[in-house]
Order: sequence, then C-alpha cells, then structure tokens
Amino acid sequence: MKSPRFAILVGVAAGAMLLISNTQLLRAQVQGAWTLTGNMSAARELGAQATLNDGNILVAGGTDGTNVLSSAEVYNPSSDEWTPTGSMADARRNFPSVTLPDGRVLVMGGLDSSGSVLTGAELYDPASGTWSSAGTLAVGRYFHTATLLTSGQVLVAGGCTVSGCGTFTGESELYDPATNSWSPSGSLGTARWYHTATLLGSGQVLVVGGSNGSTLNSCELYDPVTDAWTSAPSTTYGRFLHAATLLGDGKVLVTGGNPFHVALAVAEIYDPSANQWTATGRMTQGRFAHTSTLLADGTVLLAAGGAFRGCGRTSCFYPTATSEIYDEATGKFTAIAHLNHARYYHTASLLSSGQVLIVGGISGGALDSAEFYVPLTLAIRPLSLDFGLLEVGLTSAPQTIAITNVSKSPVTFTSIASNGDYAQTADCPATLGPGQSCTVSVTFSPTVAGTRPGSVTLSDNSVGSPEQSIALTGTGEPTALTFIPSSLSFPPTFPGTSSASKSATLYNDSAAAVDITVIAISPTSGTFSQTNNCPGTLTPGQSCTFQVVFTPPDSDAPYNGTLSVTNSVDGSPQTVSLSGTGVD
Repeated sequence: MKSPRFAILVGVAAGAMLLISNTQLLRAQVQGAWTLTGNMSAARELGAQATLNDGNILVAGGTDGTNVLSSAEVYNPSSDEWTPTGSMADARRNFPSVTLPDGRVLVMGGLDSSGSVLTGAELYDPASGTWSSAGTLAVGRYFHTATLLTSGQVLVAGGCTVSGCGTFTGESELYDPATNSWSPSGSLGTARWYHTATLLGSGQVLVVGGSNGSTLNSCELYDPVTDAWTSAPSTTYGRFLHAATLLGDGKVLVTGGNPFHVALAVAEIYDPSANQWTATGRMTQGRFAHTSTLLADGTVLLAAGGAFRGCGRTSCFYPTATSEIYDEATGKFTAIAHLNHARYYHTASLLSSGQVLIVGGISGGALDSAEFYVPLTLAIRPLSLDFGLLEVGLTSAPQTIAITNVSKSPVTFTSIASNGDYAQTADCPATLGPGQSCTVSVTFSPTVAGTRPGSVTLSDNSVGSPEQSIALTGTGEPTALTFIPSSLSFPPTFPGTSSASKSATLYNDSAAAVDITVIAISPTSGTFSQTNNCPGTLTPGQSCTFQVVFTPPDSDAPYNGTLSVTNSVDGSPQTVSLSGTGVD
C-alpha cells in the first residue's frame, strides 16, 4: 500500500540510478583500454621517440604539418606531464633515435626545414637536458634505421639520400660512443629505405623489406664480428612501412606494410635458429605505418596505422584507430579496444609500468595528442552491478562478479574490498594463475533512502594497472510505514472541551520489522492529543491505531497540528495533518 509520493520517489531515483550506472560503467574497466594523457606542446609526425634510463620518454623533432621542428620534450609517466627540454641544433624529421647504454640519446640524419638531407648527428644528455654534436655521417640520409649493437656501437643502414627519395643507399656506418665518431661499415646487398632492422639474440641485425622504387621482400643479416652483410631468406610478401618485433623466444614477428595501394594483413615470423620464415595468423586489420610493441606477457600490441579503402576506381588510404594483440602461442591476432584518435606515422614506447605510450602521428594533420594502453590482465564480468530498489534495512540477494586471469603471468591479490552500503565475499586465492577464474559475491544493504553508489576494488600486481574497480549502484527505498488517512479534520468545538476522537491507522507495508522510536504531536500546547495501541516494533503487515482528540483553547480561531511517528530504519517520520476550529 504505497502513496503517490513513493511512486514519484522511485521514478526519480531509478532515472538517477541509470545515469550514475552508465557513467560508472564507462570508467569501471581500465585494463585493456586506451586512455588519453596530456598533450605535447607541439603536434608531431615523423619525429623520434626514445625511452630514457629513468623511464621517462623523450620525443624530438618531426613536423607539425607546416614546420620542421628542432624542439624536444620529455614525458614523465609518474606525473603524467610533458616538460620542454633543450632543442636540437638542427630541425629534422624522418630520422631514428637510439638510447645508448650510458643513457644519452643519439639522433642522426633526416630532412631539415628546407628539405635538404642532413649528415649531422646529435646527442641528448638527460642529466643536463641539452644536445651536443655527435659527429657527421659520411652519407646524409633519411628513412634509414639505427640499431644499438651489443658492443654499444650504433649501426646505421640504408635510407634515402636526396629529397623526394629518388636515390637510395645501401651503405652502412657505425657510431662509437667512446670516441664520438663515425666509421664506414659494410654495405647492404640492396639499397633500400623504410625497411626494418632488428637486433637478434646472436648479436646480428636482421634487415627486412623496404623499397628501392619497388617494394622489396629481400632480407639481409649484418654480422658485427665480420662487419659484413649476407643474404637472408626472403619474406613471402614484399613490405615497406611494416613493423618488426623481436619476440621473447628470439624470433622476429613482421606485420603489415604497404606494397603500394594496399595495406597488408598478413604476418610472418623469422626463426634465426632455422634461418627461415613461417606464415602466422592473419591480422584483424590491414595496416602500415603502425607500431608493434612487445608486452610484458610476451604478446604483441599492434596499434593504429594506415589502411586502404576503395575510392571510385582508385584506392585511398586513411588512418585507423583499431588495435590488436598477437599471441605467438596460438598464432592468432585478436582485435581489442580502439584508440581515442586514429593515427599513423606515430611512435610508441613500452613504459616501465607495462603500459604502452603512443605519441603524435597524422590524422588529417599532425597530432599533439598522446594516449596509453593498459594491458588486459584480468577479465572482469560484469563491469558493474545494479541492485535496483530495496527497502532500507533489508539485504539483497547476492550478485556475483567473475574474474579471469587472461594473461600469461600469475596475478597476486593484495586486497579485495567494497565500500558504501555493500558487502563482498570472494573465493579468489591469494594468487590467481594464468587461465584461472574466481568470483566475488556482493550484497546491498541500504542504510538510507535514495541512490547509493559504491564499488568493489581489486588491488593486485597486474601489469600497468594494479587496481580495478567494479561500479555498484542501488536505491534505498523508504520504509513502507503508511498512515491512513493522512489527515484528520475536527468539527467546530467549544473552547475548553474535547471533541470526539478521530482515528488514524499506521501500517507496516514493508518486508522488515520496524522499531518505532518517537511519537509526537506538534505544537505541544495540548490543542491536539493522542493515544495509541502501537507496540515498540511493528512486524511486516502489522498495524496500530492512533486516537486523536481536539481541545481548542479559544474560540473563533483555526488550529493546525501534526502527528508524527519516527522509525529506527530510515529516520523519516510518517505524519498525519491535524486541523480544527474553536467556536463560542
């Protein structure tokens, strides 16, 4: 037996509950998602990105779409902030960077603001935030590769030698940090640009694909012991603007690429011990100019890049926001969350937290935005729980949350806790092994009326995000104590005499027992008085009756009062309006 007031309350509360639930749902799952971080001070594409020894990230040069940049800035993952640092002597784009063992960063070559090919190299010192000369390349180049060798030297190979990339080089050079000088090295068998170079476990360097005017599938190996290049088996597909990633077992994964007017979705793996290529699973999205990053659990993250679609009789390329994960154990690529911004020609770095930072690139213009990916360790279903309406003082039936470790590493829980009007129990072990699952059971016990938000928080050692929250919501419904009638009106009564009594019945319509804590009439002048047969506790379905008498103190005056009953559960009094008039 509910009054219209209750119906209005329920409708408003349900609408608010839906709004809060949807908002919390969007924020509940951090793992497996891309999150925007602070913007750089300048938009950058075709710049360089390097991880410093302290875990900070340096970005330098590139172009903002109009100007070639000499500026550089540093991202601090702990503070989530970008800070300008010293500028290079030369503005440059289309160049690589290498972090040396002593923590300095080497850049070389590229194109300057006039489109001229640079021969100069520079060193960034994180301690001072300044750049200094690192000598001069024998061959100016851009779209080349730079690889840190096990000796601490840096191998630079290939690239374009004239603006417009009409001429290519196969020459390679070595930089020696100890002497800050360059020396000639062996030449590639095939001149090329936009190839990849990967340091193998043997100390050799594998160069894959690229272009010399035609897309290449040829590969070569550099041996630092002999300072010579030899042919390696060719890939099945010609590729440039592809990505190559050294896997945990020493093999090399090559993905995507653009062999002119198509974005490849095929991938291959090179096995150094067998010296051969093997096809692996097909990517979920053909892409080129993308990034490929080895995650802490041994899987590989492919992010964004360029894609192709038909445009009339031709093909058009466009940046994509898609990303996917490669698992070598299954040989499969799996689509994951989209980036916040489609982009290609961007850069990526693995942070010490296990997150991956994506910076800049092109999407209709150069981007200044950055975002990071938190690897998915725990699959949590559902991401939120809605307990609906429940009377104050009751406890809901439990709802469960399933937690599965989808990573390749064990997850150790430090705590599982709930807050708000919620309680939880969990059957999760202290350490959840790869592939294992557990459940958290949650109940709702509203303490007051209205929307009651809360959460269950999992604290653990998951890579990148050691704390996950599951949003909880429910609405406390006021205790169903109802007065019938809700008002009493007395006939005109002579002053100093009492009217006949009128009765009002208090019903407990709820499913819980309710303690009556206060019975009062206001004003307390004695104009209205009451007696009742109410017990201290009204059980579900029980009622009691109040007899109210009107005794006016004077004539020709209206009197009003209120009978109120307060309970122990929700603290909201149930009331009866009282009125009467004194007459001569």
